[in-house]
Amino acid sequence: MRKTELDSLRGLAALAVLLYHATAASIPAFFDGAELLPVEGFWNNALIYSPLRIITAGPEAVWLFFALSGFVLVRSAARPGYRWDAYYPSRIIRLYLPVIGSVLVTAMVFWLIPHVSSPEFHRMVIGLPTTYTVESALEDATLLTGTSIANVPLWSLQWEVLFSLLLPVAVLLARRFPWICASLGLIASIASVWTGSMFLLYMPMFLIGAVLGYHWERIAERFTGLRSTTFGGNVAWASLFVLAVCLITASYTFDFVIDRESYWSTNLFASLFTVSKLTGIVLLLVVVMLWTPLRSLLQLKPFVALGKISFSLYLTHGPIVIGMLFLLGPGQRTTIVQIVLSLAVAVAFYYLVEKGAHRLSRHVAQRIRAEDRSVLAA
Repeated sequence: MRKTELDSLRGLAALAVLLYHATAASIPAFFDGAELLPVEGFWNNALIYSPLRIITAGPEAVWLFFALSGFVLVRSAARPGYRWDAYYPSRIIRLYLPVIGSVLVTAMVFWLIPHVSSPEFHRMVIGLPTTYTVESALEDATLLTGTSIANVPLWSLQWEVLFSLLLPVAVLLARRFPWICASLGLIASIASVWTGSMFLLYMPMFLIGAVLGYHWERIAERFTGLRSTTFGGNVAWASLFVLAVCLITASYTFDFVIDRESYWSTNLFASLFTVSKLTGIVLLLVVVMLWTPLRSLLQLKPFVALGKISFSLYLTHGPIVIGMLFLLGPGQRTTIVQIVLSLAVAVAFYYLVEKGAHRLSRHVAQRIRAEDRSVLAA
């Protein structure tokens, strides 16, 4: 059964990624904050180096996407009679058609807007691509050998595709070895800090979400004592929500404790913050699904609508943010234009591309099931 509150949470996470990219691309303080450099001004520090960073916590939002994918895909695959022969083609269609659409959007933005830097905002655009070649487009469309930086968010889809292919293994591991999976997932994430392995960092996030999804009913039972119908219960749930936000943003709030000139200090705190973020993400998922007032809030139409376009927003905002930066230059006005235009394009992209991909994906899955039934009937 689809959980609307999780779709809304995904929408808020996609919005956080958009805000992260738009502010970092166009506002100098947030550009520095993205690189964890000192910034001036009380509100800049409050928004960048405190739990308020959750609003623009783009990297952490992607971690949440990974855990959510593990949760949702494994819960679906764990149902009796799940058809793996229908899963693979429908999943590939569901992922790749929107990705190809986003590649076309990227090419269109590069064609319409000259990506030529000016001296006054060279610092903001340094390293950004000025052309979008056929080779880059093919690389982005296949996702198999990495992606270009013309549409930055596409990098995460490579890991999404890999986990989708390994989903049967994830279901098996989550079912038979939940505690081992969760423990090894945390250990692997810590190891990624010291080894620099992106595989060890990202794949455990899917696996931890998979364990949470497969054993959700048993996990939810542990929180039955925290009833949202009582004042004390709501205070407890609100405290857990605040704790989750603080854990997710701890690396920003306590950034000052890191001695970046020391290899051991940097990696030690990075390891602690990695565990903190993963713990906070899991706790946030629990709170969102079990705290009735928050779940009801996320089921309101504006959040549901944002959840509906979340994938489209994630796929298409990157080239728009970059294109508007080249067109208008950095500044708060540019940030506003980037946000509004990205949301508008995401709505159009959902109805023109993603919705059709969903429809075709369901049709293919239903066709495979129907053909198998006809064979059995014969």
